[in-house]
Order: sequence, then structure tokens, then C-alpha cells
Amino acid sequence: MDSLNFVNLIQAATVGASILGCLLLWRKGPFHAIALLLALIAFASGINILEESGITRDIYMISPIFIMLFGPANYLAAKYIINEKLETSDWIHILPVAPLFLFTSHVTEIIAIGTIWRLVYAYLTVSLLIQYKRTLEEERSDSDEFSYNWLVWVILTTALFNLIDLVRLNTQQLIPIELNVIGQGINNSVGLVVVIIITVKLLAQKRLPKPIKVDHRDTYKDPFQENYLSTFNELNTLVNTNKWFLKPRLTLTDVSDLTGLQIRDISRAINTVAKKSFNDYINEYRVKHICQVLDAGSTHSLTRLYTDAGFSSKASFNKVFKDYTGITPSTYKAKAKV
Repeated sequence: MDSLNFVNLIQAATVGASILGCLLLWRKGPFHAIALLLALIAFASGINILEESGITRDIYMISPIFIMLFGPANYLAAKYIINEKLETSDWIHILPVAPLFLFTSHVTEIIAIGTIWRLVYAYLTVSLLIQYKRTLEEERSDSDEFSYNWLVWVILTTALFNLIDLVRLNTQQLIPIELNVIGQGINNSVGLVVVIIITVKLLAQKRLPKPIKVDHRDTYKDPFQENYLSTFNELNTLVNTNKWFLKPRLTLTDVSDLTGLQIRDISRAINTVAKKSFNDYINEYRVKHICQVLDAGSTHSLTRLYTDAGFSSKASFNKVFKDYTGITPSTYKAKAKV
């Protein structure tokens, strides 16, 4: 049995954190796939410890396969949390991994293929999450609460470290053993931090809303803008007059029920005439309302103002306000007092 090092301690911590995350997230139905992904991470880290200690290395080495497997596994987990189901055809993504079980002795080659594979699936997963975010922005005024911007950054950061680690793995003969171990430790530490972040963030994540079945493709480029102008003017008048934008968590369906207009017509009208998403359209009204209240000399706290205006989170309010006015809410409030 070979002696273990600090990298194996990090791997052991990853096993523990992944198992805990798996148990906690399994209780939240939409995150079953993420729980299984964490179980896979725990299993992979455990295998790494066994192989590096020499316990199972002489029997059969399978750890390189996980580099290939994690790409599609991440993609399928992301697809599941969005749709809360997977189609039978989705499992095709796993099939290319199977033949590599016969070639695990070619460690360097499998690691190279697996890293490229993970980068490809990192792109596919990020594209999937961004598309979901855009869909929510077309339908909800509180889309920021349900978007996975943080997960996009986690995936991109992890992909970058995987790429750097590929260089380390392919130059092991050219660098000192100590430096190689440090590089391995850094990559494993990133994996541990990612497990913790995913667990904590998803435990706080609200249940994802089901997207409305509306075709939003190319709506911003609709050449027949005039066809929706009257609908937009009617909608704009009703929203402004009745101040429906003050309603928290306002959705496209809510506006359809209030106006009697079809969901598709509302969406198309906002996209083609205002050239905005539903989220931007409603939140812009909210920011204008808050600015008017501050300009009138309101002494209410910003928390009270953004809550009354329909924003459901401080982070979303701060971002939208600065995007629209160019300055932070506190700066605007200070200027309004002068």
C-alpha cells in the first residue's frame, strides 16, 4: 500500500461533502439529478483514493473514465433540474463513455479525450442554462430568482481549471513531483469548493417555475412591428394606469388574465415594439416608479421602496436599478435629497 498525501485528504473531504450534499438535495424533488451527480463525485473521489493508495490499482484502473463521464453527467443534471425529467433519448449522451472501459490503461489519452469532452459539454450545459434564463425573462418579472447565473460561472470556472490541469497531466515528466502534486491538489480543492457551493446554493433555490409554451424565437427581429403596435399601446396604457407592475412576481400569464389579451400577443408586442423581454419591461416600470417616489422626497428605506415596487430581492433590485439609471439606488437617493 502506497503512502497517502494531502491530495488524498482533499479527496476524502470531497467524498464526505458530496455524500452530505447528496442526502440533503435528495429531499428536494427537482434536484434528484444533482444529488445523483454528487453521489457520482463521491464515488469517483473514493476510487481515486483507492487507486492512488495502491489498493485497487493493480486490479483494474477505472478513474480516467470519470473525466469522460462528468461532462454528460453535468449536462443531464442541468437538463433535469430545468425540465424535472429526462427523455429516453437523453441517455445517448452517456453511451460514448462505455467503450473507454476497455482502454483505461491508456491513461494520458483518455484524460486528454475526457477533458475535451468535458469542455464540449460545459459549453452545451452553459448554453442550456442561458436559454432557460432567457425563456424566464420573457415570462416573469422575478426571473433573476430562478436563473442559474451562479451555476454558469461555476461551470466555466471548473472548465478552465480542467483545461489547465490537462496541461499538467500531459507534462508530468517535465515538472517536479512536488509541483505536480500541488497542481493536483489545487484541482481537487476546486472540485471540493464546487461541491459545497452547489449544495448550499441549491438548498436555498426556490422550486423552478414551469416555462410557458410560447415561441420566442426571433421575436426581436419581427419585421411586422406595426402589427403589434396597437396591442402594445393598449397593454402599455393598462399596465401604467393600473400600476400592475407593482404586483410582486408578476408573470406573463398574470398580465394576460388582467388584460384579456393572449399570452403570445403580449409577448410579441413587448419584444417587437419595446424590444425588451417581459422581465426588462416590467422592471423598468418599477425602477421609474421608485425614482419618482425618491424625487418626490420619500424618506422610506430602499428596502421598503423596492418591496412596495414589486421587487422580490435586493440583488435583483440593485442590478436592475443600476442598469437603468447608471448609478446605485443609494447614490440616487442621496442625490434626490439635495
